[in-house]
Amino acid sequence: MTGQNGYAGNILKIDLSSASIARVPTSEYADLFLGGRGIAAKIYWDEVPPKIDASDPENRLIFMTGPLCGVPGFASRFQICGKSMGTNQFSFCNLGGSWGANLKWAGYDGVVVSGRADKPVYISIDGDEVEIKDASHFASKSAFQREKIIKDDLGDSVRVLTVGPAGDNMVSFATFLASDDSVGSGRLAGVMGSKNLRAIAVKGDRKLKVAHPDRLSRLRGEIRKLSTGYVEPLLALGMLTPRDRLKKSFCQGCPAGCVRSTYKKPDGGERKFMCEAAMFYETRAKRYSGNTEAAIKATELCDDLGLDTRSVETMIMWLSRCHKAGILTDEGTGIPLSQIGSYEFIETLLKKIAGREGFGDVLAGGTHKAAQSLGQEAQSLIKDYIVKTGENALYGPRLYITTAIFWAMEPRLPIQNLHEVSVPVMLWHLWLMGMKDAPANTEVLRKMARRFFGSELAVDYSTYEGKARAAAMIQDREYAKESLILCDLFWPVYFSESSPDGVGDPSMESQICAAVTGREVDEAGLYKIGERNFNLQRAILVREGHRGREFDTIDEYNFTTPLKGDFGNEDCLVPGKDGELYSRKDAVLDREQFEKMKGEFYGIRGWDVPSGLQKRAKLGELGLNEVARTLEKEGLLR
Repeated sequence: MTGQNGYAGNILKIDLSSASIARVPTSEYADLFLGGRGIAAKIYWDEVPPKIDASDPENRLIFMTGPLCGVPGFASRFQICGKSMGTNQFSFCNLGGSWGANLKWAGYDGVVVSGRADKPVYISIDGDEVEIKDASHFASKSAFQREKIIKDDLGDSVRVLTVGPAGDNMVSFATFLASDDSVGSGRLAGVMGSKNLRAIAVKGDRKLKVAHPDRLSRLRGEIRKLSTGYVEPLLALGMLTPRDRLKKSFCQGCPAGCVRSTYKKPDGGERKFMCEAAMFYETRAKRYSGNTEAAIKATELCDDLGLDTRSVETMIMWLSRCHKAGILTDEGTGIPLSQIGSYEFIETLLKKIAGREGFGDVLAGGTHKAAQSLGQEAQSLIKDYIVKTGENALYGPRLYITTAIFWAMEPRLPIQNLHEVSVPVMLWHLWLMGMKDAPANTEVLRKMARRFFGSELAVDYSTYEGKARAAAMIQDREYAKESLILCDLFWPVYFSESSPDGVGDPSMESQICAAVTGREVDEAGLYKIGERNFNLQRAILVREGHRGREFDTIDEYNFTTPLKGDFGNEDCLVPGKDGELYSRKDAVLDREQFEKMKGEFYGIRGWDVPSGLQKRAKLGELGLNEVARTLEKEGLLR
């Protein structure tokens, strides 16, 4: 099949067990699910048995672009989905850079990998030429080294997605690394290791067609006016590395950039510097040696070995507490715990985990499993800095309330949903603290909430009212965005200096979708696609053991441990009633109100309120009748 507007036209399906390669038309999935997470979830539903282990050959790794990937003017992001090594449930991650665009230009909207190779292999995709190649020479090589080896073999224009030793060794919090230092987590990289797959190399030069080039050109101009760069000040919060060591960095096709930067190393080389990943070891390194060089090297080493910085950060917090309590020692672990903050410590820790060497093998299952193996005292040292998935407890519901819905219902850290709630409030807080260029004063924030979240109550953090509706609207928008795919740090555009009221335009995403694909979908129609894709993911999770209301839970500390502060907001200041200043310092989440909020959310979703399970009528309305029949047969529908 030849490409259609916004699509390359085909999805590759590669079975490593039989070394077979097939192509299926993207059109089998695109009408209902659009692309990205939506198509990936549909393939997963159809092909991955619910009760298998993540390391089973029948598990799939699904690499999926959306109709905007590879189209100039939009950051070329792509999704990876599959059954997670950490939870044995469906999970996902999102990467940028240029790998996804090159996959599209090679003629493919996605790649689905199943089976297990008899020996280490990598996949080479160069237009119609698709090969499964020997990767035995990758043994003991790191992620950056693997990319270099492949480029030496196939040419510098090839783009590479790989894993490091942590992925090979199926560490639960291993990560992917793609060209341009793009990293993906989701506890999926170990699945590549289980398949004996070391990398996927892509090269392409085919042009993509769009339905309405003139309309798209006009929209690009409007986007440049709407975008204010308002996310950039957030990078400065808590950052210790000198800004003069950084320069702006762009994903393929991005029109304006975001907080993504590159850091110039003392040896003249450059590496990506972005958000939490760049700063996770900064404070400890600064405290230990007076500078942040160890932190920069720590981030690079995490990427090279393939380890998730969020999981490593919280693990270090726990290790520090265990060392101070005398539970763990330098001698007993072979790790210099007494030197936390040094490069020697972080290098030893990361290499032992990635190689599953000694105590590193205990840590490779994640902090929670490691604590269980050491006993009750070690478990008691896991407090409100870490969530059940092992990552840091950011944008929590004790401050933001709405985010309780996301933390309860998602299989992994739901960063895109969390950002929709936290970023506007953080920008408002910058205005409150006197930053004159901050785009969100109280009046503008409340207007934005009416347009994007359904009501001003969504940004009144003295009450639980309005939060369930806001959560549903955010999910629908985010699941549509994750199917197009649009960058999380650029979209949605909440605020705009060029707008009369300072509020952005949430219909821009649907206008872009129509201009690229020719699919005349309005804002409500795009959100309906998002709702369908969210419901499909919910059905997957329920089929894999998530049983609705009783499983829609959050970590207990949210109800019992008072909030002491938040990132950049020590006094926990938020808007309250009618926009008045309100502090949630020392607040906990009210358990009764949380359950009430869940019930309201289920009602808005058209689900069964007592159980939190889906109803046939709602799934039928969304075109998911086949899903409804399967759930009904298994007793999982109301």
